[in-house]
Amino acid sequence: MVSPDKLSPKQILAVRCPVCLALPREKCTLSTGQLCVKTHLDRRSLAAKMTHSENFGQAVVRVVKDATHRTLGILFPQR
Repeated sequence: MVSPDKLSPKQILAVRCPVCLALPREKCTLSTGQLCVKTHLDRRSLAAKMTHSENFGQAVVRVVKDATHRTLGILFPQR
């Protein structure tokens, strides 16, 4: 995994932002709708986790799978 600080803006913008849901190649937005000066930390962390061998389709499936797993865990906690 690469450090989020060492990523280029192009690498960071290659993934969808999990915070503001900005599409790939779009800048992050604030809750007011204005553009952020910096990208969200979660987006930088997600970009750092992606490997170069992973294509966009695989990345989408992985992100959706992780989000679904977390959401279902919240809705249906195991005892």
